[in-house]
Amino acid sequence: MMKKTLLSMICGATMLIGAHTAVAADKIVLSNDTSALNLKGQTFEVLAKELKARLGDDVGVEVHHSGALLDQKTQIQGLQLGAATFVAPTSGIYSPLAKGLNALTLPFLLTSRDMVATAWNDPVVREAFVPELRKKNIEPVAIWLSGQRELSYRGSKPILLPEDMSGVKIRVQSVPSDIAAFKAVGANVISMAWGEVASALQQGVIDAVEPTPMSLDSAGMVEVIDHMTQIGYQYAFYILGANRTWWDGLSDTDRSAVEEALEIANAYNWENAEKENEAAYAKIRDSGKTIHKLTPEQLAQWKEKMRPVWVEFGSELVGDNVMKRLAEISSQ
Repeated sequence: MMKKTLLSMICGATMLIGAHTAVAADKIVLSNDTSALNLKGQTFEVLAKELKARLGDDVGVEVHHSGALLDQKTQIQGLQLGAATFVAPTSGIYSPLAKGLNALTLPFLLTSRDMVATAWNDPVVREAFVPELRKKNIEPVAIWLSGQRELSYRGSKPILLPEDMSGVKIRVQSVPSDIAAFKAVGANVISMAWGEVASALQQGVIDAVEPTPMSLDSAGMVEVIDHMTQIGYQYAFYILGANRTWWDGLSDTDRSAVEEALEIANAYNWENAEKENEAAYAKIRDSGKTIHKLTPEQLAQWKEKMRPVWVEFGSELVGDNVMKRLAEISSQ
């Protein structure tokens, strides 16, 4: 009933554009659209524990996992309305509200966690998305890591070159730049909610997916795939967003407590992201699946095919100055 009520409230707020809604001062609600058992779920648990330790019994802290409160489709509006205090979807989920975020996930631009961190903290780059999110009652407070997106797929033949993607049914997020990147290599692109992907892959509705190894593992898809190709076309990350009304209303004392809790949760996430992905790569190998590593020549062909996406979802959205800065970060 709670979820139905929230869905009704959210559906009735489709015209919400940056409205500053009331948020209960004595309750913090953390909504996670994925499992409690994966790294993001565990990071939410660390954050909840640290918030409770610092804010005491006067503030209740709730954690909802697996989309039980707000799912991938409803969490952004839920955050804006104050149904959640914190959510952490992938960066692309925010892109309809702040189109400049597309530039941070352009194919083969920011391909390591250090590049992502540098871009996130760069004042020129932040101007491309932070003001827009704030107008929509969202305060971006941290990035949590997911890892390099790889191609995982069923079938007897490996995917090594862009032309191998011709007609392949691949699931990607409902992110324009991601969709365009795989259309550029001739794939049949299908967007669906993450919770539907495992069964779709198993039933043959889709042939391929492109999550990080630990996301593939936590979703139970290691046994379903036959191959993985280490394309690493994007370094995926989550944006921890706070309801801005709540964030701006914090007292100095409570803000310090929340920021201390965030610092510990962020460190936990960053310390464990690469470990989790390495463990997932090992599990894939141990399961008898083939992991293909592209040669520099093969990788160059992927980059060439996907590079035109940089214009439509880079320069035309954020301007040449931001793209120049991102290119500088990418080359460091």
